[in-house]
Amino acid sequence: MNEADPQARHIDSPPIQAASARRLLILDDDDLVGMLVDTVARLAGMDTRLTSHHEAFFLALAEWQPDLVLIDLTMPAMSGEDVLRDLAKRQCRARIIISSGSEPQRLAAASAMAAANGLTLAGTLPKPFTPAKLRTLLAA
Repeated sequence: MNEADPQARHIDSPPIQAASARRLLILDDDDLVGMLVDTVARLAGMDTRLTSHHEAFFLALAEWQPDLVLIDLTMPAMSGEDVLRDLAKRQCRARIIISSGSEPQRLAAASAMAAANGLTLAGTLPKPFTPAKLRTLLAA
């Protein structure tokens, strides 16, 4: 756990594949979902960082510069849509997976908004999801 930010969680286990593994930054306030995403990504050979709060997410984004980010739309302090707008303002170049247990229309609207603001989408991940669906998005 990051002592500077108790909301940040970083799992220190090494990646399964080579040191040049792609980087995935996860923003999800559901611990079980976050750990599942983290585990599936690590087994796919990715380095990961798991955050549950937007402040820790943006700090990790700036310091770690991931290749891919996964954002849950339903967050307690800052909505996923607001996170996406902030990513666009920061001219984020990471590919983005948008995840939510909300209605499909919300995922579609968030995807359209992200694309209209110049963000690169890897896809959407409706909850509940299978590890196979997540692996497909991570590999894309």
